[in-house]
Amino acid sequence: MPANKNAIVRYRILDRKLSDQHHYYTRTQLLNAVNDYLKGIDESLQVSKRTIEMDLRDMEDIFQIDLDESKLINGKAVIRYADQTRSIFSKPLSDDEKMLLNEVLSTLGQFSGLDNFTWLDDLKTKIGSQLSFGGSEFDAGNGAPQRKVISFSSNEFLQNKEYLGWFFSAITNKKVVSITYRKFDADIAQEIIAYPYMLKQYRDRWYLLCTPTCDKKLPYNPHFIANIPLDRIEAYEEVQNIPYVECQVDIDELFDDIVGVTYYWDKPVEHVVFAVHKSSANYIRTKPIHPYQAELSKEDQAELRRENPKLEDYSFFSLDCKLNYELSSLFRSYGPSLIVLSPNTLREEMKGNARRQIELYS
Repeated sequence: MPANKNAIVRYRILDRKLSDQHHYYTRTQLLNAVNDYLKGIDESLQVSKRTIEMDLRDMEDIFQIDLDESKLINGKAVIRYADQTRSIFSKPLSDDEKMLLNEVLSTLGQFSGLDNFTWLDDLKTKIGSQLSFGGSEFDAGNGAPQRKVISFSSNEFLQNKEYLGWFFSAITNKKVVSITYRKFDADIAQEIIAYPYMLKQYRDRWYLLCTPTCDKKLPYNPHFIANIPLDRIEAYEEVQNIPYVECQVDIDELFDDIVGVTYYWDKPVEHVVFAVHKSSANYIRTKPIHPYQAELSKEDQAELRRENPKLEDYSFFSLDCKLNYELSSLFRSYGPSLIVLSPNTLREEMKGNARRQIELYS
């Protein structure tokens, strides 16, 4: 291996170690990391501590990166980049990239100030500095706040939104939690001890997805994923004497079977067929109700129109999912523009809701 290519390999290993935000390394550990890698290529490529010292000097002199050697771990001096966002191999962000990153951070601003999200505040400060992210010249100009160009839906008045940071920490650190939770129609709150697995947002509301631990009233079921709205939680704390149990199912795959957040482990996936009026059909096509939504073939559409002559101006779609409140609620939001044909249980539920609504209007 040519000497210059050998140096580039060393630089890459050192750059990765020195920019590691979660670990500190001594000079000896850096030397060992480099030699361990080089040993796998060619035994003769092993380098000395003096070579590593020269490489570190090159990083300061040639690549203009400041090294921080002020910290001691177990009495030993450690070294890392003073700015953990820097890298000698990352090209500077363009002004457009930096502006887009700034917008993303603004969107994430709903988490700033919470435990475990303080790094967002630091990152927002850094992005405004010309010394960060490779020295891009992007600047706010005259100091006036920038106009937002991307806006995501969020409910800034949502109750208990500040709980997100705590539950984020509980999930990432694999802690069992005790939750005092009151349903919207309940007079008395209930306590749930659970293994927390995910925070999920649906319609501007945050839910904790978790599996309750085994107790006298509710035996442990690894397939049962409860969804608890954060705005219904009255108190929470970490439980010390119960070991954490990893999620036994793939939550992302699990939620492919539903609309929303309510998952019934004991209900089957059903084939749903529905008709959509031509005024809303293109909307349904471009914004599917479910990932597994499909438009029926021309032959099937023609057959359904013959069977349902009043639906001449409707297009027919299908999807495969478990039935829950969120699905029927979403269907109801389309009013007479969406008619459920099957399964019959969902069709009768939709008819019953429409009938009760007509009676109330009468």
